[in-house]
Amino acid sequence: MISLVAARAGTALWCTAIAFAPVSVGLVFDQRLVQWPQAEGKLGDRLKAFLMQHPVAREMVAEAQYDQNDVHWRKNLAYYSTTFAGDGFVLAGDAAAFMDPFYNPGMDWISFTTTGAAELIAAQRRGEPMAERIERHNRDFSLCYHSWFESVYKDKYEYMGEWDLMSIAVRLDLGLYYLGVVSQPFKFGAEALKSPPFTSPRSRLVFSFIRAYNRRFAAIARSRRNARTLGRANRGQRCLIPGFTLKWTDLRLLVRPVAQWAWIEMTEGWRSWRQPPREKTSINAAANTPA
Repeated sequence: MISLVAARAGTALWCTAIAFAPVSVGLVFDQRLVQWPQAEGKLGDRLKAFLMQHPVAREMVAEAQYDQNDVHWRKNLAYYSTTFAGDGFVLAGDAAAFMDPFYNPGMDWISFTTTGAAELIAAQRRGEPMAERIERHNRDFSLCYHSWFESVYKDKYEYMGEWDLMSIAVRLDLGLYYLGVVSQPFKFGAEALKSPPFTSPRSRLVFSFIRAYNRRFAAIARSRRNARTLGRANRGQRCLIPGFTLKWTDLRLLVRPVAQWAWIEMTEGWRSWRQPPREKTSINAAANTPA
């Protein structure tokens, strides 16, 4: 099996192929940054024309033929529920919320929401008072979702195609994810899944740090876009990430990306320190997905 992931400003592309078999191509983009072709014609033709604008996709699909019966389009995929549980119901997984089809929390969100749902159901069957439990469940998962979005996902597509910015963000995102989320079930078992990410007082500092660098990278990318310098540092680059051991010694792996962030701020980022903030991001208008 061959898998490929490529990114460009505002766009993410993934492709999975099995030798001598059809190739599956998926495309996700931020509709505030990328204009989807609105001309009349078959959806497959429009998708291929769109992909041909991407240098990697162009090499892969220039001679390809699509299956019109297997071309799909979805718009405004991101959403969230204002109430996660109530009298006689509790939402889990995608029924509760969905953030992003490419850079997404996937099974983590499912694990935390299903664990929370199971806790509520078990408490009700034991005859325990439910009002306070339901209130806490709604509060925690609302805080979890909005914090997750604000810190990791908001305006991510602004810089997803910038190698230097995205490689720093990926290493910080993954490092903090392994230290703060993945490590907990290994240390404390299923009990750790009862506390959704970003809901404990200690995790709020981590939330603020992640949100800070995500906002700064988005602002730097906007500055580059205005100066027409997007992608200048991309050629011939690759990002190789060492494995994580789920130990606190992994913190040393975060030192270099933090130092690289500081260097970018000193050499370039200062130009965007005073730029006006982007218009308020709508969670419900973050991504489109033709595939």
